[in-house]
Amino acid sequence: FRRAYELDPNFQMAKLMYSNQVRWEEKDEDRAKQMVEEVLAFDTSKLTPRERFFIELRRTYHEERSDDAIAIVDEYVARYPNDPYILNQKALRTWRLGELEEGERLYQRLVEISPNWVIAYNQLGYITMMQGRFAEAEEYFKSYRFIAPDQANPYDSLGELFMTLGRYDEAEESLEKALEIKPDFWASYEHLVLMKAFSGDLEGTRVVIERARNADGPEKILFGMDCLEHYTALRNAEAWQQIIDEADSKCVEGFKEGFSTVSTHFAACKLGDWEKAMSMEVEAANLLEKIEKSAAEKDVMTVRGAFLHMQGVRLALQGEYAEAEKMLRAADEGLTYVDAGTGMYKLFNRMILAEVLLADGQDAEAHGLLTKVRGVNPVMVAEFEDSGLKAIGLDRG
Repeated sequence: FRRAYELDPNFQMAKLMYSNQVRWEEKDEDRAKQMVEEVLAFDTSKLTPRERFFIELRRTYHEERSDDAIAIVDEYVARYPNDPYILNQKALRTWRLGELEEGERLYQRLVEISPNWVIAYNQLGYITMMQGRFAEAEEYFKSYRFIAPDQANPYDSLGELFMTLGRYDEAEESLEKALEIKPDFWASYEHLVLMKAFSGDLEGTRVVIERARNADGPEKILFGMDCLEHYTALRNAEAWQQIIDEADSKCVEGFKEGFSTVSTHFAACKLGDWEKAMSMEVEAANLLEKIEKSAAEKDVMTVRGAFLHMQGVRLALQGEYAEAEKMLRAADEGLTYVDAGTGMYKLFNRMILAEVLLADGQDAEAHGLLTKVRGVNPVMVAEFEDSGLKAIGLDRG
C-alpha cells in the first residue's frame, strides 16, 4: 500500500490502507488521522463500489457510528454478494461476535467465489477447531498451507491445533517452520513457549524465550512469556509461599497475565488464605463486568472462564465438591478451543473437574470425562494418570 500511494498520492484506497501502517507501524497518529480525513473529504462518486464501501465504512468508525457500520456492511453485501472483499468484512464481523454458524456459512461462501482467499481457510479452521471439529480444522489449515506455503501463518495455525491435540512433535515442527519463513512471527514463539511450559520442558521454554529476546521480540510478548515460565516453575515446585510473596508483581497486576493470576489464586487456596483467594475472585468479577461492555467475545470468554475456574478450585479445596463441580462445569461450557492457550486451559479445567468428581465418589462420571479428554489430547490424560489423578491434590472419595 505504501508503494502504491507513493506512485499515486491520489489513489484513495492505497492512501486509506496505508494510513493503517502509518498509525500502527510508523506510530504517527497525527499523520494517519490527516490521511484518513483527506480520503473522507474526497468525492467518491467516480470510485468503484468496493472503494466507496471501504471509505464509507471507515467514515462510520472515524465518526464513532459503529451501528451504522453494521448497516453499511449488510447493505453492500446485499448489493454485491459476489465481491469477496465486501463479503470478507461481514464474515470477519460475525467471527468477532462469536456467531460461528453464520461465520462458517459466510467463509464457505467466500471460498466458493474466491478459492484462493487464503484467510478464509484459516478462519474456517479456527471456527471448526473452536467447536471440537478437529479433523475438519486440520483439513482447512492444510488447505491454507497448500495454497500459501511461503506464508508463516498456516504453519502457526497448524501448530496450535497439533498442540491442543497433544501432537507436540508435529506442533514444534510446524511452529519452527513458521519461524523459518518469518523469523519475527512472534505468535509462534509464544506458542512454542506455551507448549513447552505446559509439557514440563522448562529448559526448552527458556531457550525459546532467549531466542525471541535475541530476535528483538516486542517487550509485551517477552514479558508474557517470562511470566508464564516463571509461574510454571514456581507452580511445579509447589512454591506456594513464594507465589503469594510475589502477588503484587507486574505479572499478576490487573489480571495482565492470566496464568500468573490463576496460579497466585491457587497458591492462596493451597495455603488456606481464603480471604486472599476471594479478593482475587472479586477482582476477576469486576474485570469481567467491565470488559463485558466493550471487549471482544474471546477476551470476555477467557476472563469469565478464569473467574468460574478460580471459584471452582477454591470450593474444591474447601471440600465443597458439589458447588465446585457446578463452577468447573460452567467454566468448561464457556471455554472453547479457539486457540491453543484457551484449548489447553479448557482441558486442564476438565482434569480438575475429574479430580473433584473422584473426590466426591463419582468415579464413573470422572472416568467418562477423562475418556472425552483423551479423545482430544491423550498425552495430557496420560500425564494426569501418572500423577495419581491429581491436579490440585484432593483425596479420593
